[in-house]
Amino acid sequence: MWPKRSPKDITGRKSGLLTAVSPAERTKGAHGGHARWLCKCECGNTKIVAMGNLRANGVQSCGCLLSAAAAARVKRDGPWNEGKSYAINQGVRCYRTRHAWAKAALRHYGNRCEQCGWNEARCDVHHRNPKANGGLHTIKNAVVLCPNHHRLTHTRVAP
Repeated sequence: MWPKRSPKDITGRKSGLLTAVSPAERTKGAHGGHARWLCKCECGNTKIVAMGNLRANGVQSCGCLLSAAAAARVKRDGPWNEGKSYAINQGVRCYRTRHAWAKAALRHYGNRCEQCGWNEARCDVHHRNPKANGGLHTIKNAVVLCPNHHRLTHTRVAP
């Protein structure tokens, strides 16, 4: 059996915004496990981090960097849907592109054929009312179909 090693003292070592404060615990496992350290972030929060992640500069913050980056991205680019859809009347969103509409429809209805229930691979999104007849890129005008039923719909053969 391997002897337990005492963790190397890294008190005060910085990794990104984190500063090691004290040893917190050891993970269970062969050879005595791995040392984990209680770290204090510059934002004021604390986080327990594996010592190996501190050495390799793997963990940079308590999570505040990701939150700040996301907020900066929204401020710079606008919300996730900015420019991809617009309101045509109260509560109804019309998507600018077929691709954005299809992704939104798959998120809303799920990846399962409405006619046969097939979901082995990615399904297609089809317009209930065709664009040529004035149909819009709205969620209500979308139907999720497997590739076979989508093909049958276009050849006007009843499934």
